[in-house]
Amino acid sequence: MRLKLLFFFIILSITAHGQIQLNPNPADINSGTITITYGAQGDYSIFDPMGDPNLLLYTGLETDGVPSTWDYHDDFSDTSTFVVFNYDATAGAYVAQIDIANRIYQEEPNLNLTTIPTGTQVNDWYFLIITTDLSRQSPDLKGSDYGWQPSTLSEQSPNMAQFDVRVVEDTFYFSRPDTYRLSTYDLTGKLIADEKVLVGTTYELKTDLVSGIYVTRIEDSNGFIRTLKHVR
Repeated sequence: MRLKLLFFFIILSITAHGQIQLNPNPADINSGTITITYGAQGDYSIFDPMGDPNLLLYTGLETDGVPSTWDYHDDFSDTSTFVVFNYDATAGAYVAQIDIANRIYQEEPNLNLTTIPTGTQVNDWYFLIITTDLSRQSPDLKGSDYGWQPSTLSEQSPNMAQFDVRVVEDTFYFSRPDTYRLSTYDLTGKLIADEKVLVGTTYELKTDLVSGIYVTRIEDSNGFIRTLKHVR
């Protein structure tokens, strides 16, 4: 028996849809990196950030035709699997980027970690906007309300290109060598370090970080993105 959704909320009305924008739009599982913008013109009636410069995006996919379950989803016990929503002062909104096809998910019902197999029909993309301390969250949000289209994961979105990375203090451990861009922020949203480096399997940040919590956005040469929260 599949697990039910972690959160039960009423989906907000269609009048609120302009607060969340996808680019490209329409988008589907084969679209590559998607930009999500939230709160343009200061409209936060879906979820009030209350001045928090960093929010998190928790995501899931419905692949079996049963909307009440998310068949692939992030690990809710590990916020490093979430995507960071940073406040962009120029855009006047929160902005996040995600390559939905090329992520590592927990798969129901066994919660094993996996990528999405080629040929999987993805009917809908779900997400939650959450504070970094997990104390507050939005209602469950459906990508189909904002331009998401059902589609089948094609071979043009190869999961083999996905990289994995873990971090311990200032050292990042990569699953494969590549050229990576690492952008590190503190929890106020201040950019601490921004480097583009050729990495073997490990890389140590050159910045002398004081004790605290940081978020690093990592992009490889194929445009795949991972975001990690780490403690110094």
